[in-house]
Amino acid sequence: MRTLRKSKTTEILLRLLDGSKYVRELLSEVGGSAQTVEMRIHELLKEGLVEEEVWETWPYRKMLKLTDRGKDIARLLKVEQSFFPAARKAATKDILERGKWLLALLHAVGGTISGATRLQKLLFLLKRERGIETPYNFTPYMFGPHSPDVLEDTIDLEMAGYIGIQKEVFDPTLAGDCVIRRKYELTPKGVRAASGSYKKLPAEHKRALSSLKRFNEMRQTELLKYVYTKYPKESRGG
Repeated sequence: MRTLRKSKTTEILLRLLDGSKYVRELLSEVGGSAQTVEMRIHELLKEGLVEEEVWETWPYRKMLKLTDRGKDIARLLKVEQSFFPAARKAATKDILERGKWLLALLHAVGGTISGATRLQKLLFLLKRERGIETPYNFTPYMFGPHSPDVLEDTIDLEMAGYIGIQKEVFDPTLAGDCVIRRKYELTPKGVRAASGSYKKLPAEHKRALSSLKRFNEMRQTELLKYVYTKYPKESRGG
């Protein structure tokens, strides 16, 4: 869903999660360009995440409210923000200290990694299978080895303008849950920083990072099967 990637979409959904609002009220709370907000509202109406509600009594206002699907996605976004608050504002130097591994990995595999789960597994294999020490420590989790620091660093790198994170919403699962898949890409600024980080690495590290390209090209089910089978203890989530 491309609309979710655009500016002001998240803010609109989260505001409407608090309750129905009329357009002028929403514009005031979200801020920014009125034209942009109105455009996002139109797109959300078209996507079926927001619907109009007309009051049948005075003052006969036309209100905006979330659909059931819109509520599911808004709740998911709210949970996501609670885990990775934008207020972290880490210094650029600190971001690159750990983030250089993410940038170098993206550079080595072609600049794009689809899915947070895939990103986690590539960094896990770099450490566990290639013997390269990185600052990320992995513990068993729902979809195998997981390090919360990885996802925190991607948020910091996005805020600093080194990577872009595209979000795509999938239809609810059989349990009624929405799923958001992230795609990580180097920005022009990130390409320059990643190239610089990669060049400074020892030849052994470069070979190890480049060897992960085949795992990045695997289907996710195949990648997970490989990790679960070869590293069962590290993949056993609670």
